[in-house]
Amino acid sequence: MIRQKPRFLLLEVIDSQREQAAALVGMRELEMLVKTYGGERVAIELQRRDHPHVATYVGPGKVVTLGEQIKQLDIDVVVINGLVNSGQLFRLEKALWPIKHDIKVWDRVDLILNIFSQHAVSTAAKLQIVLAQIDHMGPRMYGLGGTVLSRQGAGIGTKGKGETNIEKERRRSRREKQQIVTKLRAVAGEQRRRMQERKDKGIFVIALVGYTSAGKTSLFNALTKKQKSTNASLFTTLDSIVGRMNPRNGQRPILISDTIGFIRDLPPKLIETFKSTLLESVEAHLLLHVVDASDPEFAAKIVVVEDIIRDLGVTAEPFLVFNKIDLSTKKRIEEIKAQFVDRPHVLVSAQTGDNLPALRQQINRYLDAAFPG
Repeated sequence: MIRQKPRFLLLEVIDSQREQAAALVGMRELEMLVKTYGGERVAIELQRRDHPHVATYVGPGKVVTLGEQIKQLDIDVVVINGLVNSGQLFRLEKALWPIKHDIKVWDRVDLILNIFSQHAVSTAAKLQIVLAQIDHMGPRMYGLGGTVLSRQGAGIGTKGKGETNIEKERRRSRREKQQIVTKLRAVAGEQRRRMQERKDKGIFVIALVGYTSAGKTSLFNALTKKQKSTNASLFTTLDSIVGRMNPRNGQRPILISDTIGFIRDLPPKLIETFKSTLLESVEAHLLLHVVDASDPEFAAKIVVVEDIIRDLGVTAEPFLVFNKIDLSTKKRIEEIKAQFVDRPHVLVSAQTGDNLPALRQQINRYLDAAFPG
């Protein structure tokens, strides 16, 4: 019988200062990522260590335990909830080969990039993902030492050892990377040209930013009357999609861009790779930071998003839009109002339309400030 879903074991190393219950809470997002990928979470393993094992990230005893779990539960992928050195991932995977020859060992970024690969539509997004995979894979692309890729490539009749396959792979990877970078520069140049044309025409541009699954696409649909597909998965949007918001009579045109959702613990290199996708955010007149008001961890996620925005070079403070008030409690709504009393914000429901007129009023206020008179 053909299995419908790959089976995942979730793994995390926690230090002595962290409570196990807190670590399990952190696993919820990883499990959501697995679900978005199309996998099934079968087991969770934790190891308490102050520092990851230098060779295999987890200690030798845990490697044995993982092998037993893989065999007993028929695991396809072990995914580590963190950013892990390429060499550690390779050595851990290699240690598990005798148990299951095609076992995969990923870290959190591997999982995210594989999800990106599933959802990418535009040429730019696909190129960005390949570039990020090349950077993140590191030595795993060449199999490190001692594998088929490191064997000598010289054949009969050649002199000396010749060039190793691993060296050939490195050269091929460098060429591919340079070609992708060149193509992405061209894409970014064309994108900047289009954005400059909008500015020259006096078009007011809004970009929606926010943590993944905050409801940006639902808000985009509500404001533009488009029907872009939405679902409960993470990373519904990878490519920036632009729609038009109906302006007041005689008012300047308003364009709204729905951008990729952010997530915690993304390495700076990955953010850098996706800069061309995020140009809409960097160049917009107004950033609407969409926040899931029903999420108990919304405050921490606001920090994640705004740290990334600053890393992109955006200095203006985004306007906060607390979405999904229809799913939130009255108590939380009052807490939000009190916590952000000194910062411009609005509470809405893109799903029911509650308070959307107030958001449109705020948008018009920013538009009038950007184009006085």
